[in-house]
Amino acid sequence: MSLEITKSLKGALGELYYKEGSDQKGWAYISLENIHNSDFKDNVLVFKKGFHRIKIKIHDNLIREIKEISKPTNDSKENPSFVFDYLACKVSQRERYDGVLVANPTALCWVEVKTGRSGFSDNQVDALEKIKIPLALFYIQDVLAPPRKIEIEWDTRTGDEWLDELDDKRDQAESDDDFL
Repeated sequence: MSLEITKSLKGALGELYYKEGSDQKGWAYISLENIHNSDFKDNVLVFKKGFHRIKIKIHDNLIREIKEISKPTNDSKENPSFVFDYLACKVSQRERYDGVLVANPTALCWVEVKTGRSGFSDNQVDALEKIKIPLALFYIQDVLAPPRKIEIEWDTRTGDEWLDELDDKRDQAESDDDFL
């Protein structure tokens, strides 16, 4: 069997590289779909880190945002679409993750993985106006490169900081248009 290079394949490779990179750097993650389907019993979510499944207790003051951001943007039960890819938590490197860890609020961030240099969708811009947990944006330029040559850039900012950057880019584009 051979595979065609599709947008879906590139997206899957991007997420695979993000997951492996986060594992190697001491981060655990949970998809927004898994959050959406969680019961939040005792404010605990189950994050993944490599082969580990880590129970992490989330502070009460973050639960509302996490539930809101983790709702499907298209209200579909069969084919839900989510505004970001993951919620991540810094957990360091350990042999075992026993019991329930308590998340330090500064150790959490939303995650969006982009292949190439695509920008924010309208739904993502709307979400940036609502979030207090920072967003880490991961860029993988050439997702089809051999693994040793994969370069992942990332930037973590608050929603307001991302919105300020978008405003600056819009202002610059308008200024460039006026110049022409």
